[in-house]
Amino acid sequence: MKRGKLRVSGIHLPYGTAVLAYAQIGPGHGAPGARCQRPIMQTQAQQPAPKDCSLAGRHFMLLQGPLGPFFADLAQHLMAAGATVERVCFNRGDWHYAHGTSVTRFEGRAENWQAWLSSRLAENPTDSVIAYGDSRFYHRIARDVCASANVPFWGLEEGYVRPGFVTCEEGGNNANSRFPRWFSEAYPDIENCAAPEPADVGNTFMHQLWFAVQYYLMKDWRIGGFRGYEHHRRGNWLTEVSAWMRGGVRKYLTVGPNERGLTDILEQEAKSHSIFFVPLQVAVDAQMVHHSRFASVPAFIEEVITSFAAFAPENARLVIKHHPMDRGFHHYGSVIKKLARRAGVEHRVIYAFDLNIEQLFGFVSGCITVNSTVGIQALEEGVPTLMLGIASANIAGLTSRQSLDDFWSAFGEVDKTRVQAFRSALVQKTQIAGSFYRNRDLAATAIVSKLAERLS
Repeated sequence: MKRGKLRVSGIHLPYGTAVLAYAQIGPGHGAPGARCQRPIMQTQAQQPAPKDCSLAGRHFMLLQGPLGPFFADLAQHLMAAGATVERVCFNRGDWHYAHGTSVTRFEGRAENWQAWLSSRLAENPTDSVIAYGDSRFYHRIARDVCASANVPFWGLEEGYVRPGFVTCEEGGNNANSRFPRWFSEAYPDIENCAAPEPADVGNTFMHQLWFAVQYYLMKDWRIGGFRGYEHHRRGNWLTEVSAWMRGGVRKYLTVGPNERGLTDILEQEAKSHSIFFVPLQVAVDAQMVHHSRFASVPAFIEEVITSFAAFAPENARLVIKHHPMDRGFHHYGSVIKKLARRAGVEHRVIYAFDLNIEQLFGFVSGCITVNSTVGIQALEEGVPTLMLGIASANIAGLTSRQSLDDFWSAFGEVDKTRVQAFRSALVQKTQIAGSFYRNRDLAATAIVSKLAERLS
């Protein structure tokens, strides 16, 4: 019989795919704000036949995933390896992309999440909890609950090394990563194993944009449930769509065209001036909000400009680059101009959106960041780097141990042998070749293999 398509909550599924959804309504179920489950929607409940048995008998809980259907793909791959999977949805954006054999709607208030999850894990033996972004409100609590319940917590993130990689670590990512301590203790006696090569996934921007538009349109639809949900970013679907459109205008029509050739001009400047590079974070990035001492991106900018004015050589230049994923949400031009003017260095500070980073690293004297993948790239290119946040690469022997005030004149040199060992071990231990947005099966398959190896 020809297999057709079934449309459920905006998701196109082939007939025969199982979707069993549950609602958490009212008090009960061992936790405030949740009553015992009742099915609210069910199609043909049929688990796909396992292709292998590497995870037979294992049970996984998936929380919020990357924008798009990646967690649905991951669930299918886990089930194909013999596991059972429960996907917890917190809003209709999650629900829109969730399909699998068991989908649970958490509709309690945010303050009830910890008790609900503790009860859930106690009643349903779980081998691992998997989440994208370990610093989101629900995921921070989940990580703590898992630690108390002795349940492995796996954090997924965008790649520490990009492009072509995503991050998958047990215990958490970035500031919560176990890798920096392991590397510091193991180096230099690290077995030289071949690291995986990055996947060729191409440009994922349009895929991310399309997934984001659908997600935010659905997330803000709270009719019939999810009224207690608290999102990790402020704004709504209109805010998001407007910001992405504004970002496109800035890139292609206004800021972008005006900055063409700027990197070449800076390269000429570098022949007679020291140039220091400052890549900014996304304003709501967890590394900025939760894993740094700065209250905001402008607070970071203020500290850097103030120190630069007081301690950098008089012929030095400061290049501040906006984060590409924050292009439409914020513009720090007026803030930077005001701070630079007040410090008397307006003519020495450059603020830009689009620069050729690879070319830039060929002539800059140093890089200053909170915690950016660009920082790792800078180290690989031999650029002395100062990280002011809690970062996986902020390790003695890799990044500068100088204070910000001293870094301008005593930035030192990069130990390329140590950086090479770090990069190789980082990729081997924490990175998965692939993407959450294009050719998604590649990353999903590799993550399942990593889980099977860890739980064997």
